[in-house]
Amino acid sequence: MNLTNRTVLIIALVLAAVTGFVAFYYLSQTAAAEDAVPVLVAEVDVSANTVMSQEMVKVQQIPAKYAHPHALRSPQAVNGKIAKAQLLKGEQILNSKITDRKQPGDRFSYKIPDKMRAMTLAVDEVSGVAGFPTVGDIVDILLTKGKDEGAVTTTVFQNKEILATGSVNVSQEDGEQRIVPTVTLCLTPEEAQQISTYESAGKIRFTLRSPADKEVAALAPASAQ
Repeated sequence: MNLTNRTVLIIALVLAAVTGFVAFYYLSQTAAAEDAVPVLVAEVDVSANTVMSQEMVKVQQIPAKYAHPHALRSPQAVNGKIAKAQLLKGEQILNSKITDRKQPGDRFSYKIPDKMRAMTLAVDEVSGVAGFPTVGDIVDILLTKGKDEGAVTTTVFQNKEILATGSVNVSQEDGEQRIVPTVTLCLTPEEAQQISTYESAGKIRFTLRSPADKEVAALAPASAQ
């Protein structure tokens, strides 16, 4: 084989190798692209109990075999949700790690609306609605000051939502323990302060109202006289 033929053969072999490599690379990349799926990952580290926004996450293409079956796909899915645990940058966002404040089993504090407070008050047979209120019910709150003929009752708050119900053990004068039902109300910070003061100033009572009735009644204080 002369030099010219040998050169041609070498060039042909090199071209064949390059062509084979390019074809293999193209097919590999195509297969990988076809196997990739979009998942939502954290763009930054997110602390637990943080209210999330779309800017904190991004959509990333990853091989399907590495995608968690419960990973979210859309940035809109986290908007306004709360991170239940710390999320590290690059971590896939799972539905179980965020909450919309309504999921069963979530911490009670997640159910409190922004800028509101939860306050628990005892309810008994004297308070007007013992045994009847449930979560989501709406009540009005009445304050009675004074006794007998000098008693005056004022409706201090209307349309207050019950966030939770429960019970508490209360010690009686004879030393016996009595279980008293409780309701936890959704109040503004100012209303919570006022209720605390009202408990010391007189007797607090509740009236249960229809959830369809949102009207705020203009009520004058009522006296026993």
